[in-house]
Amino acid sequence: MVRNPYVKVWLHVGDKKVEKRKSMVFKCNLNPIFDEKFEYTLPVEQLREAALEVMVMDFDNIGRNELIGKITISWS
Repeated sequence: MVRNPYVKVWLHVGDKKVEKRKSMVFKCNLNPIFDEKFEYTLPVEQLREAALEVMVMDFDNIGRNELIGKITISWS
């Protein structure tokens, strides 16, 4: 099985998806090392409502990209 993984990171504030960042795609790599930094600007008052949804995706030229795994990181 050939995988072309990349990471997609969504910033959520409350119930809203606010901003998305994506890593580079690692072509034909089953063991990638994601060493990228994503920065978001957010007012301090919104930090407790904020969460990051981190998804590892498999890039596909034909059709939809496949979700490999995900985690949500929040204050709670």
